[in-house]
Amino acid sequence: MNTELAAQWPFIRDRLATQFGLYLDESRAIQGQTMVANRSLMLNLAPDAYTHRLLNNGGAGELYHLAEQLANHETQFFRNSAHFRSLREHVFPTLQAERSPLRPIRCWSAGCATGEEAYSMAMVALHTWGAPPIRPVQIWGTDLSHTVLEQARHGVYRGRTLNNIQPLYRSWFEPCAEGSRVGTMARSLVQFEQHNLLDALPVWAHELDVVFCQNVTIYFQLATCKRLIERIYNALADGGYLLLGFSESLWGIFDQFETVEVEGAFIYRKTRNRVSRAARSPATQPQVAHHSVGATKKEQPIRVVRPASVAPVRQTSVRALETARALRTNGEQRSALTLLAQIDPDQRSPDVLALTAQLHADLGQREQATAEARRALELDVMQDTAYIVLGMLDIERAAWDAASQHLERALYIVPQSPTVSFYLAESYRHQGRVAPAKREYRNTLRKLADVSPTALLDGVAAGWLRSTCERWLAVLDSAAGL
Repeated sequence: MNTELAAQWPFIRDRLATQFGLYLDESRAIQGQTMVANRSLMLNLAPDAYTHRLLNNGGAGELYHLAEQLANHETQFFRNSAHFRSLREHVFPTLQAERSPLRPIRCWSAGCATGEEAYSMAMVALHTWGAPPIRPVQIWGTDLSHTVLEQARHGVYRGRTLNNIQPLYRSWFEPCAEGSRVGTMARSLVQFEQHNLLDALPVWAHELDVVFCQNVTIYFQLATCKRLIERIYNALADGGYLLLGFSESLWGIFDQFETVEVEGAFIYRKTRNRVSRAARSPATQPQVAHHSVGATKKEQPIRVVRPASVAPVRQTSVRALETARALRTNGEQRSALTLLAQIDPDQRSPDVLALTAQLHADLGQREQATAEARRALELDVMQDTAYIVLGMLDIERAAWDAASQHLERALYIVPQSPTVSFYLAESYRHQGRVAPAKREYRNTLRKLADVSPTALLDGVAAGWLRSTCERWLAVLDSAAGL
């Protein structure tokens, strides 16, 4: 990469973050620099001249063009299917029971890209309330990019974006020469509008019932993310819901929401008279509650759990965590549990809870392991260890579907783990899902390529993992006649 361009890059990166919230960290720096290099060549400008254009008033249009190109607009219908299932089976039925039938249900897809998410919300609304719906439904989709919004308004799609559509929603599409077009009824519920999430919210963004803001905050720095979440919180009506992407969490960012689990999907709800954790005394800390919403089409166990953020972990608990991990490595699980039990309950971070779950699982204490793993996920949905513990416990009881779901989430967080890939392959194989099983066996072998056969990975020899993968690949290929 041109050294002069590399020197200019921090200025361009920071302006993109300031103007649009689009912060490209080191993992995406090469992508950003390459795009800037190509753009400056196209405009026949030296790197410093191009930077000067971007950073001055006359470069607003060019800066917008760069941001539009760098943002990831890839999406699909019903992406994160668990969230749309919770929308259908809990969120919309709960709102139906709680809201006046004359009051519109108001939804927002923030960062909607080419519109699939907003239209997916419309289809769930039509499934819930009929066509036309028996109550008013309003859905807005916003994005920074004018280009993708034009595609969204056109409503025509083809290819892999349609892969996740279940049969009950296919009737909301119409065939056309270019592919499949979202039908008139679903399109009538959705309005699209250009909006920069760093700007003040649109005039209609008040008393909202549902906000999808998925895979948007991953581009934001912490302070920017906090401001956005606070604005969304204020725009939600009491009892409104926020659904973030699977890789996003409010842990350490914002603690005013209540976290609700619906069949493994974690969503956030604004409750009345919410007080931040810092303002509460220990005597008023919320407890885990279990209840069912009678208005749902299928009774679903809903768990209202602790706030999305807790107090910072003291250094003493960090040291205890490190010591407990070392004890586990040495096979001293009971000593590790004793050590972790001495940590003040208010300082039991998700990491502490996840390790506690792991230790109970090591000792065959399945109920305790499950409880601690779920507590960890209630506080932080990015706890890969907790998902692994639950997945392994599912494997023990031959609950292969549940095991696959938990291990898929773990693999999303720790994609380079050979053991997660291996056990996921095992789960797929027992489900009869041959193609994904073979894929994960191969992924395991790839990740083990530079690992010594005698190395222990989560207590399993790398050589055994390798030979087992090779054996099952041969069996599956033979069964397929390869």
